[in-house]
Amino acid sequence: MPLSPMKSVPTNSWNILAAIVDSSDDAIISKDLKGNITSWNLSAERLFGYRPDEIIGQSIMLLIPPELQHDETDILAKIRAGEKIDHFQTIRVKKNGERMEVSLTISPVRDERGVIVGAAKILRDVTKQRKLEAIVRTSERLASVGRLAATVAHEINNPLEAVTNYVYLAKQQPDLPPKIKQYLDSADTALARVAHIAQQTLGFYRETFQPGKFVVSEIIDDVMTIYERKLKYKRLNIDRRVDSGLTISGFEGEMKQMLSNLITNAVDACRDGGKIIIAARATQQLPSNRHGIWITVADNGAGISKQDKLNLFTPFFTTKKNLGTGLGLWITKELLEKRGGRIRFRSGDSSPSGTVISLYIPEALPDSAAAIG
Repeated sequence: MPLSPMKSVPTNSWNILAAIVDSSDDAIISKDLKGNITSWNLSAERLFGYRPDEIIGQSIMLLIPPELQHDETDILAKIRAGEKIDHFQTIRVKKNGERMEVSLTISPVRDERGVIVGAAKILRDVTKQRKLEAIVRTSERLASVGRLAATVAHEINNPLEAVTNYVYLAKQQPDLPPKIKQYLDSADTALARVAHIAQQTLGFYRETFQPGKFVVSEIIDDVMTIYERKLKYKRLNIDRRVDSGLTISGFEGEMKQMLSNLITNAVDACRDGGKIIIAARATQQLPSNRHGIWITVADNGAGISKQDKLNLFTPFFTTKKNLGTGLGLWITKELLEKRGGRIRFRSGDSSPSGTVISLYIPEALPDSAAAIG
């Protein structure tokens, strides 16, 4: 039953008060000391999806997620003691099962004798506000990372130049075994990539030249060489399914970075003796008939939980605890979308577990991406 108005309040004043409550943008709910709902305004109906005849008389627990229902005991204890609760941040559940972040203000309700008979709640949905705050925090963190990266890039220039010179001198030695020369060439290429990243980070250099055309199998070979030791250490089986003759236009460094991010995740996810599949095939997207390639990296590792899937491409989110930065897949998605591609994945963390991530890369860059690099 809804709470009765105090006898001292004239009927017309009570009607005005009821109209104000119903016109409020905030959900206003009252309950008795057993936690049963006794009143429900229009905003509460709009916010939660329950009509008054569905919800009045029901337990307030209907709106509280199972893991938070112990909070209600504490709330009722404070109300019985005459305490007011201001701006309590928590989670509530809508009729359709959707969860929302809310801010609650809860006050005791007294009868005409001053005895506490229930509580009145003013509830506001702050889900969008929290998301905006999270976006701002992420932007601030990215800005901080950018400043830190610029500092690090500046500091590594001198030792990087020294290492590059040592590699050059080593390559000039007579009677150098072919295998050692191959390793030095790979080291030289990797150092050049590091130097290029440092220059980009410092803002001294931008890729304004036309993109090149690369053989996909060669890009994969180069990236796999970087992880050769780690693959052997974990005894991972590599199944390559790369169509011959595949080529792609673009910036070599970006292509290798995207592929490297996928492979390092697969390697880290796999248990010793696990398996990684690397596939590449030509494709033609309908209805645009746009030519491109699909590159897929699949592993039989631990897999990704349902909850983690929601945040997989969010900056700084990682499932690797202290091992990852949480930027790899986000960077990959950004680079891919810049050139008009897309990313898709599927994963499971129960038997059989594993993750499959595929990149659709258009054969040619869009004009805008080719211009800015």
